[in-house]
Amino acid sequence: MTTSNHIPINNKLLYLAISVILTLIVISCGAEETSESRTISNESDAVAQGDVGKKSLSFELGQAMESKRDRFALLVLSNGNLIAAGGKEVGMQAQSGNFNRTVEIFDPVKNQWTFTGEMKEERMSPVLFELPNGNVMVIGGLSGARDPLISTEILDSDTGTFSMGPDMIRSHNEMGAVTLNDGRFMVIGGSSYDEDVGFQVALSKETEIFDPELETWTEAAPMSEKRANHSALVLNDGKVLVIGGGKTDGPYLKSIEIYDPNTNTWKFGADMTKGRVAHTATVLSDGKVLVVGGKGKLTLAEIYDPETDTWTLAGETNTSRGDHAALLLRDGTVLVTGGIGYLTDTEIFDPNTLAWSIAGTLNTGRIRPAVTRLSDGRVLIMAGVGKDGMLASVEVYQD
Repeated sequence: MTTSNHIPINNKLLYLAISVILTLIVISCGAEETSESRTISNESDAVAQGDVGKKSLSFELGQAMESKRDRFALLVLSNGNLIAAGGKEVGMQAQSGNFNRTVEIFDPVKNQWTFTGEMKEERMSPVLFELPNGNVMVIGGLSGARDPLISTEILDSDTGTFSMGPDMIRSHNEMGAVTLNDGRFMVIGGSSYDEDVGFQVALSKETEIFDPELETWTEAAPMSEKRANHSALVLNDGKVLVIGGGKTDGPYLKSIEIYDPNTNTWKFGADMTKGRVAHTATVLSDGKVLVVGGKGKLTLAEIYDPETDTWTLAGETNTSRGDHAALLLRDGTVLVTGGIGYLTDTEIFDPNTLAWSIAGTLNTGRIRPAVTRLSDGRVLIMAGVGKDGMLASVEVYQD
C-alpha cells in the first residue's frame, strides 16, 4: 500500500511540475510573439508615416494647345508668355508624318493658346532664343525634306510675322543649345551636313555662338567628341556642361565636356557611370547636376558636382525612363514625368535623402513631353506622343 500510494503522489508532483513549465513556456512564447508583432507594427507605422510625408501631386487637364506636337521647341518669354514652335504633327515614327511650321503663344493670364504667324520652313526639333528687343529666333532643326537646317527665322513680336534670319555657319539638328550668361546664344554639335565630305553626318563636334548685338554667328571651339542627342546646360559659374549623347541606336557616350566662354576652350570632366541618350539633366539648388534615365531601360540616376568633378549615385527611379521630362520644383525636389512606354506615373527626387517616390499620375501617358513652370507656380506638362498618336493636351500641377 505504501509503495502503491507513493507512486501516484510522485506522478502528481511530476504532472504539476510539467504543467507549470509548459505554462511558463507558453507565456514566454506569447510574450515574444507579442514583442515581434509590436516591432512589425511599429515598422509598418514608420512606412506609413514615410508614405504620408511623400509629395502627392494632382494633375488637372489644362487648356489644350492649338496643334498636336512632338519634338517641338518651347520657351518661356520675358513677358511670362510661352511660345511653342514646329515639331511633328502626325505619325508615330521619328522619320514619318508631317513636320509642323505653325507657332503658337500661350497667355497665362487668359489661359489661352493662340496661333501666330507660320514659319517659312517646316522644322522638327528646332531651338528658340529670345532677342533683346522681344523678337524670337527659331534656329535649325530638321527640315521637311529630312535635312539638318542651317537657316534661322525671326518672329516679329509686334506683327506676328516671320522673316528669315542670319544663317548659321553649319546646319544643326538634335543639338545642344544654351543662352550664355553674357546674353549670347550657343549651339553645340548635333547631326549636320558636312560640306567636306558632301553628305549628312549623324554626329558633329562643331559649335557656334550668336551675338544678338552684332546679329552674327561666330565659330567657337569644337568639342573633343562628336555628339548628338546630348544635353547641355549652364552651370552656376557660367561654364557650359555637355553630357552624353550618341546615335539614337547607340553607342551612347559616358563622357562629359565643359566649355569655358572666357577662354573659348573645352575640357573633359569625369565620366558618368552609364552612357546616356534621351536622358534629362537638371541643375539642382546647390549647383550640382542630376542626370536621370536614358535609352536602354535605365533606372540609375547620378549627380555631378562641378566643384570636385565627381559623380555620386543618386538612387534609382521606380520605372526606367527615357524620352521623359524633368523640372526643378520650388522646394528643391525634381519632378520627372513621362517617358518611353507612355508612362503615366510621375516621380519626385529628393536631393536631401537621394530617394525617389511615386508622386502622382498623369491623365495621359506620354513620350517626349515638354514641361515648364509659369511665374504663378503652375507647372505645365505639354503634348508629346501618346498611345493614340501626337498629343495637344496639357496637364497642370500647382507647385
